[in-house]
Amino acid sequence: MQKQSINIIWFKRDLRFTDHEPLYYAQQSGLPMLLLYIFEPSVMAYVDSDVRHWRFVYESLCDMNEKLRSFSGRLYICHHEVQYVFEQLIKQFNITGIYSSQETGNAITYARDKRIKKWFSKHNIPWYEYQTNGIVRALKSRQDWEKRWQAKMSEFPSL
Repeated sequence: MQKQSINIIWFKRDLRFTDHEPLYYAQQSGLPMLLLYIFEPSVMAYVDSDVRHWRFVYESLCDMNEKLRSFSGRLYICHHEVQYVFEQLIKQFNITGIYSSQETGNAITYARDKRIKKWFSKHNIPWYEYQTNGIVRALKSRQDWEKRWQAKMSEFPSL
């Protein structure tokens, strides 16, 4: 039996529907979308983590699901490490793309993203990450940062 082709919108810290670049571009493909948030035990246990933050995230996700209800939509919430979740998803679906904002978190989420990028590549799954908040990952220098920010803000499509 052939697996259904889908795109996945992987929500991280950017928990909104309005003005959400990954969601916008995933919609352009016309494929069904699976909206996903993953509570990662390793990230939740990290030294800079706090239960109040995770409660706020959960409440935000519940609010997003409430908004989706009128469209018969759903944001899926998982509690596992990221690679495990995607291992399960590729068993069920032909994932044509992962769409997310670049994480602007801490060392553990940055390391996770570098690992999962290799895993996606190994499985021939394109990962489309979109810059948020004017942050450019892995800069060697902040020289010309303002010019880069202005260029990014100028290129953003009108959503």
